[in-house]
Formats: sequence, C-alpha cells, structure tokens
Amino acid sequence: MITATRIRRTVFAGSVVVTLLLCTRSFAPAAVELSTGIRHVSDTGGLDDCSAKAKAALDAYLTNATESSSGEWLATAQNPQAQTVTAAATVRCYALPKGYVVTFTCAVQIPENPYGADALCLNIAHKFYGGALSSLAAMPTPTPVPTGCSPANLVGTWVSDDKPGLTLTADLNGGFTDNDGVSGNWGLRGMTVTLTYYGEHTLTLSADGKHMRGGGYNFTRKC
Repeated sequence: MITATRIRRTVFAGSVVVTLLLCTRSFAPAAVELSTGIRHVSDTGGLDDCSAKAKAALDAYLTNATESSSGEWLATAQNPQAQTVTAAATVRCYALPKGYVVTFTCAVQIPENPYGADALCLNIAHKFYGGALSSLAAMPTPTPVPTGCSPANLVGTWVSDDKPGLTLTADLNGGFTDNDGVSGNWGLRGMTVTLTYYGEHTLTLSADGKHMRGGGYNFTRKC
C-alpha cells in the first residue's frame, strides 16, 4: 500500500531538504513542501538492482542522479527563471535477507517549483517499480538575457573610464561582480542608477544606455 504525507515548514531534517535549502538563492524564506512515506518491498534482486532502478527513476524526472552514500541516490531539478534548485528527491535502498526495501523522499520549493512534492514522489516511485505515471508541469523557459545597450537595464560588462582594470559584470537580477570577484547591486529608475559597491553611489545613465557617470565613477558598457 502506498502512503504519502505532505508537510509544509521552513526547515526540514534530511539530506534531500538540506540539499534543496542549501542550493536556493532566494532572499525570502523558502516554503518547502515535503513528501515522504512511499515505500516498496521487493522479494527478489539485490542492492545493485535497486540502485540501477533508483538512478533510472530519478533521471526520468530530475537531473544528475548520484549516489550520495551507499544505497542512497539523490537528484535535483532547477527552475531556470529562479536560477536555483527548486526540487530534490532521494531514493534509498536497504538490503533484506531476500530482496530489498526502497523508500522515496521528495522536497520542492513553493511557489518557485511548478509541481508539488507528492506528484514528484509518486511518479518517481511508479517509474521505479511500475505504476501509473502522470504529467508534471513543465519548468518555465529561461528569461532571455537582454543584449545590446538597452537604457531599460544595466545588463552587460561595464569598463571604468578612469580606474584602469576595473570592470563590472551586471546581471538581469540587479546584481553584479567586479573583476576581483567583489559583488554588489544595481538599481535603475528612469535614468538614475543606484550602485551599491563599497557604499551607495548615484549615477546617471546616458540616453543610449552606453555610459553611466556620477558618484565618483565613470563607466562605459561593452555592447
């Protein structure tokens, strides 16, 4: 008999949830949905057989299924728009005098993940030993990275006009990293740029989106 329980909390014990929470880049507290309790007993086969089926079942729905410890297989999935891992599952094999027992545990981050933990775990379990499979909602497609010198954002590589060697590489999410690996944040309202980098600086973006100046900095964007 298959049973599954779903629990919503901020923090859960267990490797699958720890993996999910360590990978998330969200600044808000992660709402994690956990599915546990699915268990299957086989009267034949050994751990090698169980491990092969575990890997295949995980790879059918997630990516990079690896054996994290003997008999324990872990895989994850990433939402391209969230740019972080939003789903994880563990399939654990235990040897019996005859055959083996296998358990399934899944965790997803809500609302960043498009399907629930129960649906994920049931599909992985059914893929493992045979059963009705359902369609999971597809991950959203990645947001295209803007190109060119758009005045609507600061995405791209900026080269300092008066500080030799200084470059800033800005991303779509309002962050950037300089050539030494130091990170900061940017904001754009109209043509006014707020640059948080060794303090907060206010700059003005040019109408063509190629230059920003002020607050002790002068940058030109490569585009």
